[in-house]
Amino acid sequence: MNSKDFVYTSKNDGTAFIRPITARAETFWKENEFTRKYVIDNTEDYYIIKSVNGPELCTKIRDSGMDFTS
Repeated sequence: MNSKDFVYTSKNDGTAFIRPITARAETFWKENEFTRKYVIDNTEDYYIIKSVNGPELCTKIRDSGMDFTS
C-alpha cells in the first residue's frame, strides 16, 4: 500500500498548492528539483504550482510509489 506523502489542493484560480509531508517526499522533491521546475510561488506551508502542471507532477509522484492524503 502506498504511503501518504504529499498534500495537494487545487484552487479555482489556475493554481494548486502542494506540500511534501514525509521526509522521503521532501528528499524526492529536492532530488528532482521540482521547486525549480514547477513552483511559481510559495506560502509558509505550501508550494504553489500552475494547475496545468498538476497532472504531470502527480503522475511522477505516484510513479515513485508515493501518494496523496485524501
